[in-house]
Amino acid sequence: MRTGMSARNQDTSYATYVQEKCSISAPTATRLLSLSRVLLSVTASPGVRGISITAGGKILVSHLYAKSAYAAVLTRGEECLMDGEDLKKATWLLTRLMDRVGALVKSRYYTYTGTLEVANDAVIYKPYVSPTSTVEVVLSGKSARVKAGDLRKRYSTSIDVGAVLRKYLTRLEEC
Repeated sequence: MRTGMSARNQDTSYATYVQEKCSISAPTATRLLSLSRVLLSVTASPGVRGISITAGGKILVSHLYAKSAYAAVLTRGEECLMDGEDLKKATWLLTRLMDRVGALVKSRYYTYTGTLEVANDAVIYKPYVSPTSTVEVVLSGKSARVKAGDLRKRYSTSIDVGAVLRKYLTRLEEC
């Protein structure tokens, strides 16, 4: 079946489409937050705890090892170090939360990856907990609401994790 466009042209067209879509003339603070593909990965293994936020060719990583921490925004050939205590605390809280969510839904994953959306006053994270199912984690204020099918659970946190993620999303855009 002929579609009138070769595979090479389709790839080129898609690349052009992505470049046009990402180079919108919105203010810097809202441009990143309106992208449809911001991904958050939370790793909650016994040895390593960390988060990675990927958006627009950049990645923000925050990894906690035994008694050390590393946080930076990485792009091609550049490293912009982050040293906020609030990011370390948010990383620790998110990994603990995903440990609990994984136990709640009986997941055997250590890394949970899903989309990250910024709403008016909340951050919505939809990670995969099995190959075919996701949960919805709504971070707002000092609480996290988890929706997994019929299960509903609310956790309280010591800091506003959603606000910390919003803060570092803007730093991700700036670096």
